[in-house]
Amino acid sequence: MRWQWGKQGRAYANYGNANQWTVSAGLGSLAREATQNSNDARRPDEDAELVYSFIRLTGDARREFEHAANWDELDRHLDSMGQSADAAISAGQIAAGRTAVRDRDDLVLLRVADYGCRGLTGPEFEDQALGPEEFGNFIKLCRMDLYSGKAEAAGGSFGLGKAVYWRFSALQTVLFNSTLAATEAVDGRFTTRLFGVQQGVVHTVDGVRYQGRGYFGVEPATPDAGEDVFSSWGNTELARQLRLERQDERPGTSALLLGFYDPDGEPDEDADTRMVRYVDHLRQGVEENFWPLLTRGRLTVRIEAFDNDTLIGSKIIDPEETYSELSRALSRYDAGDVDEALEKVGDVVVRNVPIEISSRKDGHDAFTHTAKLVVTLSDESPDSLEDQVCLLRRSEMVVETIERKYEGHRYHAFLLAGAAVTKDAPTSNQMHADDFLRFAEPPAHDQWIPRSGRAQASQVNVSTRYFQPWRKNLTDIPEIIRKELRALFGPPPVEADQPPESVVRNLRFFRGEPGSGGTGAASQGRPKIQIRSGEVVDGRWNLTFAVSAPNREAGWSVRPVLVALGADGSRTEIPWHGDLAIFDGGRIVDECVQLDSVPRKRRLSAVVSARGGTMPLRASEAVVDVIVKDVRTAQGDVAEVDA
Repeated sequence: MRWQWGKQGRAYANYGNANQWTVSAGLGSLAREATQNSNDARRPDEDAELVYSFIRLTGDARREFEHAANWDELDRHLDSMGQSADAAISAGQIAAGRTAVRDRDDLVLLRVADYGCRGLTGPEFEDQALGPEEFGNFIKLCRMDLYSGKAEAAGGSFGLGKAVYWRFSALQTVLFNSTLAATEAVDGRFTTRLFGVQQGVVHTVDGVRYQGRGYFGVEPATPDAGEDVFSSWGNTELARQLRLERQDERPGTSALLLGFYDPDGEPDEDADTRMVRYVDHLRQGVEENFWPLLTRGRLTVRIEAFDNDTLIGSKIIDPEETYSELSRALSRYDAGDVDEALEKVGDVVVRNVPIEISSRKDGHDAFTHTAKLVVTLSDESPDSLEDQVCLLRRSEMVVETIERKYEGHRYHAFLLAGAAVTKDAPTSNQMHADDFLRFAEPPAHDQWIPRSGRAQASQVNVSTRYFQPWRKNLTDIPEIIRKELRALFGPPPVEADQPPESVVRNLRFFRGEPGSGGTGAASQGRPKIQIRSGEVVDGRWNLTFAVSAPNREAGWSVRPVLVALGADGSRTEIPWHGDLAIFDGGRIVDECVQLDSVPRKRRLSAVVSARGGTMPLRASEAVVDVIVKDVRTAQGDVAEVDA
């Protein structure tokens, strides 16, 4: 096999594949994306297994591998790519990675191998397929960017997850070996499909200008097939030399990351410490993100480590070891063995959470989906998911968590939504709900709930497929969850659009009853604040309130202030604890809620969540309010307010 880069034209030059930068650094990100890739490829009729193998090569073993990988030719091109390090981020990474690999005695590889999954199916090139439905996994992984083509309710929808392999290769180079099911053979071949892809930058070798992306394959079988290299088939000895041997004949794919590294790692670690950290952090990432998938037995994940060709450690990940409460609660839910109330550790209760699913532009009408909130009490061993609600759908990966603490109570919880509500045979509406949530996820697949400001992520997939309103349907999810948690652990849930009685029991005295001309700032000509909900958690007031004002060209900038109300009508300002957070509309600028003008809208509004600071008396005994202060235009000028 040899490396081949196409000749570079003069019209356009690519200095790196931007897809990989959508993948966050850290082994938790590797665990999410790589495990999701294999989960999406699971075959319905086989037991699936995923094996992460850290391989450290030294001496003769390293030399054998480098010879098989045609290292000298690869290194010539990597060296040239590194010459652009001052002007291109990817080139700088390649230069640094090449230096690190060259200067170390050991070469570290990571092999990610799945079994019982669809392999790299289909033809070599796009023009050999009759249409996108015949592209196959090989073309999607090795020849295309930003193409997903996944089935409904898969884990991803952007075609970016595969970029994780190159993100964690210091040389941005990945080799593959795949076994196909016999029914998906390509020209009668279905075993040991070897290929490689190097995602580099435009470069020059021996006076010839080359494209950034290179391929590792074999010469065309016939002279009229062009210069592009093809997959190698059936060469098991070469697969062994490349450390890409497969453990059995089940279909699936092995990806080998050359010069594996953690972009967030410590560069001065010794080899043994580095390997131990790799294994530990990857295990944590798989456990925390995929405990539902592992609990339901859809996929077995094993992590192993090799020193040259000697196995020095192997472990199957068991979610019960770290997340025992969550794993047991899910198993009890699936068995229909749940309790009416939470009275002791191990009890499990289920509450309905309605989610409004928007009408799809090319499909179904709007409907209400019933998700399931499962809650259990925690034992004495804390973990990273305690006092949080894990949100998940059919992929059975934790998309995001909602943290909520309640004084005197420790719990674990998760929301089963979409096709995850039913372990097997989901209904059509559950599948539709799953699609809605999948398309709501940004490229990182780490949130459903829309954010604002710096925390805002692209949700263009849902906006192009569904009619409005879809944003409110998503922002309502955490509010309904919190309402159910309050019913279990805190004060009774408040009436819709009505502040809790503990907040307002004395406000009628200060403001006057409705219609009596109260003295609060409630006139239609200026901003006003309405408390939506509030509760005391860990000795501090947690409030959600709406800031609204008439629409005007200059916009508004309003500083909301938390005050404790005295029986004599006095107001004592209480500082906020931490930053204000926007749930919907507006943005936070210098501790103020900024409402920018919106065409053809009568009023502007924003929903804010905040946590109060230390109070002069116990928070549970205090009467609080949020008032308007320091009203300005959105540009920071002192506002003129109509009476």
